[in-house]
Amino acid sequence: MVLVALLALGNVVTLQAMLRRFDDIGATVNLAGKMRMLSQRIALEALAENLAQGGNWPEVQERYASFTESYTALRQGGIAYGLAVRPVDPLFTPTLDQLHHAWQHFQTVVNAAHATIHAQNNLSRIQVLEIMAASDDLWAHSENLLNQLVEFSGQVQQRALWASFLLFGIDIFVLLIGFFIIQLRVLRPVQEISAQCAEMIVGNYSIRNKITASDELGQLAAVLNQAAEQIEKLLLDIATERSAVAQMQAMFNGLAENDVAGIYMISSEMKLIYANDQLATMLGYSKEDLTSNFEAVRMFAPKSGVLVRAKILDRLEGRAHSTRYETIAAHANGTTFDVEIFGTSMMYQGQPAIIGMLIDISARKRTEDSMRRAALVYQHTSEAMVVTDPNGVVLDINPAFTTITGYRADEIIGRRLNIISSGRHDRDFYKTMWDALKKSGTWSGDIYNIRKNGEEYIERLTITTSFNTDGSINSHIGLFTDVTKLRQREAVIWRQAHFDNLTQLPNRQMFQESLLSTIEFSRREQKIFALVFLDLDFFKEVNDTFGHDEGDELLRQVASRLQSCVRSTDLVARLGGDEFVLILHNTKSREDIFSICKKVLENISKPYNLTNNIVNISVSAGITFYPEDGQDGRTLLKHADLAMYAAKDKGRNQFAVFDIEMEQEAQSRRMLLRDLQKGLDKKEFLLYYQPIVAMQTGKIVKAEALIRWDQPLRGRVNPGDFIPLAEESGMIVPLGNWIFNEAMQQLAVWRTQYKSDFSISVNVSPVQLLSTDLDCKQWLEKLAQLKIPSQALVIEITERMLLESDKISDENINTLQTAGIELALDDFGTGYSSLSYLKRFDINYIKIDRSFVCNLHRASEDVALCQAIIVMAHQLGIQVVAEGVETQEQHSILLEAGCDFGQGYWYCKPITAAEMTQRLVQENLKI
Repeated sequence: MVLVALLALGNVVTLQAMLRRFDDIGATVNLAGKMRMLSQRIALEALAENLAQGGNWPEVQERYASFTESYTALRQGGIAYGLAVRPVDPLFTPTLDQLHHAWQHFQTVVNAAHATIHAQNNLSRIQVLEIMAASDDLWAHSENLLNQLVEFSGQVQQRALWASFLLFGIDIFVLLIGFFIIQLRVLRPVQEISAQCAEMIVGNYSIRNKITASDELGQLAAVLNQAAEQIEKLLLDIATERSAVAQMQAMFNGLAENDVAGIYMISSEMKLIYANDQLATMLGYSKEDLTSNFEAVRMFAPKSGVLVRAKILDRLEGRAHSTRYETIAAHANGTTFDVEIFGTSMMYQGQPAIIGMLIDISARKRTEDSMRRAALVYQHTSEAMVVTDPNGVVLDINPAFTTITGYRADEIIGRRLNIISSGRHDRDFYKTMWDALKKSGTWSGDIYNIRKNGEEYIERLTITTSFNTDGSINSHIGLFTDVTKLRQREAVIWRQAHFDNLTQLPNRQMFQESLLSTIEFSRREQKIFALVFLDLDFFKEVNDTFGHDEGDELLRQVASRLQSCVRSTDLVARLGGDEFVLILHNTKSREDIFSICKKVLENISKPYNLTNNIVNISVSAGITFYPEDGQDGRTLLKHADLAMYAAKDKGRNQFAVFDIEMEQEAQSRRMLLRDLQKGLDKKEFLLYYQPIVAMQTGKIVKAEALIRWDQPLRGRVNPGDFIPLAEESGMIVPLGNWIFNEAMQQLAVWRTQYKSDFSISVNVSPVQLLSTDLDCKQWLEKLAQLKIPSQALVIEITERMLLESDKISDENINTLQTAGIELALDDFGTGYSSLSYLKRFDINYIKIDRSFVCNLHRASEDVALCQAIIVMAHQLGIQVVAEGVETQEQHSILLEAGCDFGQGYWYCKPITAAEMTQRLVQENLKI
């Protein structure tokens, strides 16, 4: 305000000064004008006086005085014509000087004129012209002064205008300065104070204004900062208090919301006023039930009520501040459990109360009981326990340690366990043990140690490491048992699992493991070895004839002989039954292997003195070489097996080396098997029938059904080629069913049209009878469907069937015989012990093998053999059929010997069903 007032005063003073300046200039200009007019007036008056003499004219001196007064006023300042003027600017001094000279000259001229007038009463022309000239000159100088003053007045006005603008600018500048001062000293502090107040309104009391002025606003700002500081401190105290309360509440909530302890509060009336969820869960009540006038003593078993009530009263009545005790709590369902109580007295709403914690210690009780039992176990267990420090120094042992090792506690504690070391383990063993302990903290294994009495034993040791909280090792805990006898039993079991119990040779499992390791070694060292597959010839006959005891003795002797034929580095193993294998290492040449195999054949074929009998057998061997014949065990064994069968095919008691042709032959067999399956599906098989005639009449009474196979690409396939293959593959069962069905269909026709008592013989393979897929009931249903009596079907079996029979085959044969189907024993006399089995089944026919008949003549030894067979069969009530009759002589000899039936090319070769029908027609067998 002072600044504005000063500014206004300055403006007024300035304007007044400018006005005075303008007045002075105006007065000066006015006075200069008067002087100009006065100069003309003096001249005019002088002229007028000359023209009008006697007139009332002022005195010249008065005019001169006025002009001089005016000039003096202009020059020095003063009053003239009532006008107060200031001295003119020094700028006009030259002009005034000129005016003064002109004035003086004018005065001179005029004075002369006046004198003339007064003297002569007339002026001359020259004087008039002089006056006019002097007047003009004075007027000109007066005009010049006036013009200069006017011009100066204009300049002053222009300067006044610029001065006004400058003054206006100064006013604006001063006002801006005033505005900024107001902004700085008033508005900004007010705004800052306002902003601070706004922040404080929303709760921000940490804000402070920065006003440092000492005026009223500064004092207000200081007071406001102090107020904010006090409020902030107050709020901080409140927040701290609230935080503490919240923290306490959170701590209480965290404690109350735990899943372990039940938290409760008991009022002075001994009723629950608070219970957490865990307490409700533990007691089986809801929280609402517990806080609804629930008496505290109801939480406990009745027998604990007196103790609990006394403990509560002690705290409520001030005799005890806190307590801790164990008691028994009661569940809502009536069950009880052990608890531990922690209780503290407190004030609640001005009344004494108790806050406490109830912990279910049933598990802890059980743990303590378990620990007590563990301590008992530690003291009484049969498993030895030893505790050592990180360096292996013994800290403690249990009694079982003393029992096993013989060392008492005072003899072993403080010493290292190497006192019981057996010395059988090297440094690497113990290094591996300690490395495992460092890496995983545990180690387990068998270790040989020595008892105090010097006896060596095997212990199964398990070491566990106990760690401190910082990860360092606290101790090692060793648990061990004496497993000496166990390992001995395991060794026996391992030997039983890997060695044949009968021959004490490595068994199939041991052989396979040895074969794999031998292959791996040979591959790594680029070595060659031989695998020999051995199969005993005629062993089954010995076993079936003399019994299994004699067969077992034979196998033991074979094993002994095989071991004597090979080197100590070679392996002899029994795969099972009468199959053996040899792994011959370090093969330098094939001749070395052949030499060993010849030795094997020679030794095996020597007579065997069994317990009660002397027998002879032989062996067939197949040889393969690694890696030429195979690079894995399965391939080598398969190829050795093929070579062994090749040796058998060559006549047995031989050895054969595998070659690729054997594999090709096996492949050929697989292709034949595939074609066999297709042939059965495409009905490529047909039946031929060979008549069986009655010896006495020569008439056809029976026929044997014989299968034939016409393969589109192979042509007629020999039954001897595909029947064994069908037996091996199991296809003999569906093939046999087809033969049976086809033969019975034809039999039904012949019995209906030609001969009602005609019968057909069907060969049944042992594989069929041994198979669970053979459905004898289906055969019987087929006979019933075709109305064929069961005795019209004769089942022909071989002596091999009698030798290999088992429960399944016996049941199948009995089922057929029980239904009335007759049984014929084919190829009789070729078996090893056929006579011992004649009583096993109810045999209806014996068929003398063609090997006894084909060379039969009057001088042949076979005559007596055939006669003996026929007599024996008749004595047993069995009829005889002779196979392979090819001559009249053979027919006559057999007829004379009493043979019942004959079969052979002399009567008729196998023919088709159509040809058989023609033969029956020729014999007039129509019904």
